[in-house]
Amino acid sequence: MRRKQYLKIICLCCCVLFLYNLYYANVSPYPQTHYQEENPSTQLTSRPVFLVDTPTCKIPLFSPFDVSIVQFLKPGKKISCNKFLPYTYEDGIILRVNWTAIDQSRHKETFKYCRYQPIIRPYEAEHHNYYDYGDYSEKFDSYIEVSYEFIRVRCFNRANGKIYTNYHQFIYRKKNIEKLKSTAFEKHKAKVSETLNVMMVGVDSISRLNFKRYMRKTNAFLTNRLQSFDMMGYNKVADNTFVNIVPMTLGKFLEDVPWNESLSDIPFDNYNFIWKMFSDRGYRTLYAEDAPKIAIFDYLKAGFHKAPADYFNRHFSIAMTKDKPLWYNEHNCLVNRLETDIILNYTFQFASIMQKNPYFAFTFITGLTHDSTESAAMADEPYFNYLKSLYEQKNMLNNTMLIFYSDHGMRFGKLRETYIGKLEERLPFLFIVLPEWFRKKYPVISQNLQINERRLITPFDIYETLQNVLFFGTDQREQSSSRGASLFQEVSDERTCSEIGILPHWCTCAKNVPLAPEDIKIRDFGERIITSINEILSTFVDCAHLTLENVLSASKILPYDEVLRFRKSKNDVINRKVTFGDKVNSFVHYQLIVQTSPGNGRFEATIKYDELHDSSKIASDISRINLYGNQSNCVNDHSIKKYCFCNM
Repeated sequence: MRRKQYLKIICLCCCVLFLYNLYYANVSPYPQTHYQEENPSTQLTSRPVFLVDTPTCKIPLFSPFDVSIVQFLKPGKKISCNKFLPYTYEDGIILRVNWTAIDQSRHKETFKYCRYQPIIRPYEAEHHNYYDYGDYSEKFDSYIEVSYEFIRVRCFNRANGKIYTNYHQFIYRKKNIEKLKSTAFEKHKAKVSETLNVMMVGVDSISRLNFKRYMRKTNAFLTNRLQSFDMMGYNKVADNTFVNIVPMTLGKFLEDVPWNESLSDIPFDNYNFIWKMFSDRGYRTLYAEDAPKIAIFDYLKAGFHKAPADYFNRHFSIAMTKDKPLWYNEHNCLVNRLETDIILNYTFQFASIMQKNPYFAFTFITGLTHDSTESAAMADEPYFNYLKSLYEQKNMLNNTMLIFYSDHGMRFGKLRETYIGKLEERLPFLFIVLPEWFRKKYPVISQNLQINERRLITPFDIYETLQNVLFFGTDQREQSSSRGASLFQEVSDERTCSEIGILPHWCTCAKNVPLAPEDIKIRDFGERIITSINEILSTFVDCAHLTLENVLSASKILPYDEVLRFRKSKNDVINRKVTFGDKVNSFVHYQLIVQTSPGNGRFEATIKYDELHDSSKIASDISRINLYGNQSNCVNDHSIKKYCFCNM
């Protein structure tokens, strides 16, 4: 019996070691030197190591392969889109027939010609899903010049039977836009001391830790070749993509915009997003997303009826998505290309064409990384190649600020239910890349960015930084967010979550003390959470009344003692001094994960408890942390779906 137990232990250890080595072997051949900050010295120390370590904020640092989570990690895999041969390809504004591919195909003897149709969307469409096909082009069997942004191409055999379909995109200068932009920029240029292009590339659902774990080639290139600034304390401010992108691009929380679900039928055309501000001052603009069904401003919302930017790909993306026979690999590959690569190439071509003129590009890519932690490994090669191309081809980053970011970490799954998983969800990655000449010309900005790498940072700070770039060297900014600060300036080391609007539920500046889930007080808190959910559901008659099945985990969230006693500091180099006072009274926050019946929904919420008055209230959003699938199909309100279990 004892021998069997030993064998089980040995097998378990071998499995863990195998998985650990498999991640390092499969994800990237790069050495582990860039993991140094995740592997602090083993020398004995009296306190933990933090990503952010200021008097008012301490964010814990963990290894991507911490022993407490390795059991929930799966090996990363690459993805290949080689199921179909591409009979056509883009070459500038030329569409060419790929005879090499045709000669290797079963259509070698029967191929006859191709024709394309433009995919059309007016500047102001009747709804956000509008698109149409124009007339067919003339026949061609070698190449044809294309004068449209987006096309569907079809090729035919000698009997005029369709044998091939693909989709292509082209960037060209639009004469009506060029004149307006040139005039507007000349006026703006006289008022600023520097002009930088802006390229924002967003990747859905990847925490900073998961980025280090699975996207190691991209991480190494950003760190070593592009000399990026890694904002380690980048803390999301709300739950999902939409509510974090709005502060980044409007400088406001949704309720301050103001916007709520009652306005979901009204398009976002009239809001003053940051790309509109750049456009008004002469910058050519691009807005690109994949996965149109769940796009940021379109999922259960009205999207944009007017194109938000000079170059806008939504109608193209919808047209591609509806052509289902062309997709494979879990809807990640279209013909011979990864959907992620299609969007990245669109952004690349835009930057290449507009290289000598000011531009602002906003890109957010969802499909490849949205559904699982390990899917980040599939994204490593595409983003590495994209950044490498930007760096090597025509030195396209020479006058451009690149913001490479995510919205949040993975919000579902077993890893998410661990302490590290909770931190990961709240700590997405954020890298900022600046041209070498700019860093040298403005060494104080570089120094501030280095300092800010280990400060508490939010999407509001990205908004303020973008304003800083747009109005560089002037005080003519639009009304700024009271919650943000430009990252070109040093962010205060006394910044707290509360002063910049981060609820305790999302704040990572804390320490957790685990508690027994069966404790009477904890059980009472769990019942309070379920009561609140049922109150939310009370007007939705198709949703079941929920009951508390179990409290799965509970912890007390406490500020560090230094936070409670901190009074002021003197930051002189020689006479550095921190003054502490008496420990102040504070609220205690309890974070619970509860499971409900029916439906086995798992929810996480934070309870704010006033020990002095023995009173409590829910102090956060209530997060759904496991998938609800089709359980909530009886309701269309996005804010309700995560709570509802439909009555049968």
